[in-house]
Amino acid sequence: MREWLLGIVLTAFAGGLARQLAPRGREQAMVRLVSGLLLALALLAPLAELTGAAWEGEALEAAAFRQRTREQEALYRKNQQEVLAAIIAKKTEAYIWDKANRLGLACEVRVTTAAGESGIPLPDTVTIRGPYSAALALCVEEEVGVPAEKTIWLEEEAWTETKESGG
Repeated sequence: MREWLLGIVLTAFAGGLARQLAPRGREQAMVRLVSGLLLALALLAPLAELTGAAWEGEALEAAAFRQRTREQEALYRKNQQEVLAAIIAKKTEAYIWDKANRLGLACEVRVTTAAGESGIPLPDTVTIRGPYSAALALCVEEEVGVPAEKTIWLEEEAWTETKESGG
């Protein structure tokens, strides 16, 4: 505060001295204008410092807000992908189960998904617990798009034989 008042007094003193030394007429008017502008700057200097600090605080707050927004967006996209993957898996399971039911097969179906080239979840593996059916295997490969090597068949008889022979 003391430095600010001293700056104002010295600026006013220098401006008055410059006006006294300037020749009358146009030069004195210019000196008066310049000294008035310098005095105004000296008066407003603390306001500029205060505003600078306030702007820095606002800038930091805005940066933090942008960061939180990016984090929320990433979390939203991740949750959206998980929900979409679950929906695709359930719908695909229902589709395969319906095909199996039409073929007269009693089975359980589980589908896992993986992100495709575009990032959209696609059926990746199919696990079928029930008797093997070539027609259903063809349906899974051609209609669902899961290759035969990613289709796992868990036949009940094989489980029973393995369980009985193993233990």
